Amino acid sequence: MYLLYGSMPPRFNPRQTRHIHSGPELLVVLEGSGQQLVKHGAVPCRAGDVFIFPGTVPHMSHTAADETFSCLVLNCDRGDLPDGRAGDGGRELIERLAALAPDGGRLPVRPAVVRQCTGLLRQAYEEWSSRRLGAACAARALSMQALTLLARDLCTPGPDSAPADAAERHVELARRWLADYWMMPVRIEDLVALGPLGRSQFLARFHAATGLTVGEALLAIRLREAQRMLVEGRGSMLDVALACGFGSQSHFNHRFRRATGLSPRAWLQRQAVN
Repeated sequence: MYLLYGSMPPRFNPRQTRHIHSGPELLVVLEGSGQQLVKHGAVPCRAGDVFIFPGTVPHMSHTAADETFSCLVLNCDRGDLPDGRAGDGGRELIERLAALAPDGGRLPVRPAVVRQCTGLLRQAYEEWSSRRLGAACAARALSMQALTLLARDLCTPGPDSAPADAAERHVELARRWLADYWMMPVRIEDLVALGPLGRSQFLARFHAATGLTVGEALLAIRLREAQRMLVEGRGSMLDVALACGFGSQSHFNHRFRRATGLSPRAWLQRQAVN
């Protein structure tokens, strides 16, 4: 498996050459417009389009003199994505998507699902390109989540819930995202990409549901985890601060004192007495 970010300049692939892979390729167009060359000719592509090309099927991106576009690409071979129980693993997901794709390769996916998928694949690409511990594992997990969203959308005829339910689910997914990724940099754009709500609607819905802004909710989780780590003796104060997503120990001390009325050290001493 590998992830690529590509920018196709004008007159890219002027000879209209096609290539093949041993496994399926998923391509999400981020910006601009161009063409995808397939077996029977050229298929227009634009921002928001999702393509999948089965393994051994010739294809290639192409741009004319007045065209340019950027895209995220996920290439997979057999065994690259973890499998769950029989019939419910990564291989089955990507093969199902490939089977559902029309001749041109463009998947008929709803715009809201494309936004979610794009956000997940951006995260996967950032992980894949980093040297952080577990980066490849994180990239695979995020890619699996994106593939699951696409497969479920294609297998579900039409909307499966009312708009109000979809908004509630968007907020719940965002709360789970914060609970899962509180130790990492969190962007509002990533949370918006998890569901159908636009930025302003999402922020309003999140505050109405939780009584907190996204920043306040994230801070509460980080401080809770920091308190747990302090009690467990998980490293120095600086270690705890950095592990919980604070940029420095002084920033951690300031936020901790504002929330509890005590410095981290004084709070820990009080816990020991109690």
